[in-house]
Amino acid sequence: MSFIFKPNVRYRMPVVFGPAPGPRQKHDGTPWQAEESGTANVQWATIAYRTHKDKLEALLPPGFRLNGDPLVYVTLGFFRDLYWLAGRGYGLVNVEVPVIYTGKSETVEGGLCLSIWEGRPDAIMTGREELGFPKLFADIPDVRLAPDSGTLSGQASWLDFKFFEMEMHGIEETTVDNMNLLGAPGGPIFYKYMPRTGPFGSGGADVTYVTTSQPMQGASRGTSPIKFEDAAFRKWKAKGGSVKWHRATFEQLPTTCHVVNGIADLEILEYVSAEMIEFSAPGNAVATNSHRVVEPA
Repeated sequence: MSFIFKPNVRYRMPVVFGPAPGPRQKHDGTPWQAEESGTANVQWATIAYRTHKDKLEALLPPGFRLNGDPLVYVTLGFFRDLYWLAGRGYGLVNVEVPVIYTGKSETVEGGLCLSIWEGRPDAIMTGREELGFPKLFADIPDVRLAPDSGTLSGQASWLDFKFFEMEMHGIEETTVDNMNLLGAPGGPIFYKYMPRTGPFGSGGADVTYVTTSQPMQGASRGTSPIKFEDAAFRKWKAKGGSVKWHRATFEQLPTTCHVVNGIADLEILEYVSAEMIEFSAPGNAVATNSHRVVEPA
């Protein structure tokens, strides 16, 4: 008897060994339950800065336009004690800009993710294929982002080439006004693209559409992909901070120099904010299991 796909479960290559385990389902294809997922611990530090409008607009895919000021939100974050990695974790660097996307039957406001680097290949392949996140790999040391010292610093590199640095100083705890991820207001938005196989690029795209965890218009739930209802949540603000993107040659970053250099070209005209959050929540609350497609116009 040949291999048979089961309905309503996720697969990744190589598919012949059955459903693919990950943050959104177990190896048998059934979803993780809260009592199986333990407690995830997350720290998330974000710096926002103003850049040139024309350069930012040149990066927007079809159907998008800037929402307000030309701001770039850069996040250095860490996920720890993840159930689907058997207690392991990883760091990330996320870059997003405030946008409005006009689809076929709805208009969505939020933060368009230009690129996201993560320190675990497992997190990259699940997020790229299942959710449409533009994920890339980087070595991101666990610097613990300790707020008690009043400072934090972190970096990302690829094969010893350091292409990103962040630092904050004068970190002080503040009142929690809302439990949400830091970044562009409105919740994250992603532009999913998967190429179709064809000689010399003749295949074009297999997939090209927008994805988001935001609810359909009129729904009651919030815009965050993470469920904070049962989370222990803290927040800090920094008196100052900085972001550095180190331009790369082909030899230094042979497959991603165009990405790093494209972000580095977004000149930092003015820093707008520097904040940090820390929360603990049921592990499956960070699984981004409500992601959906926004039908294109």
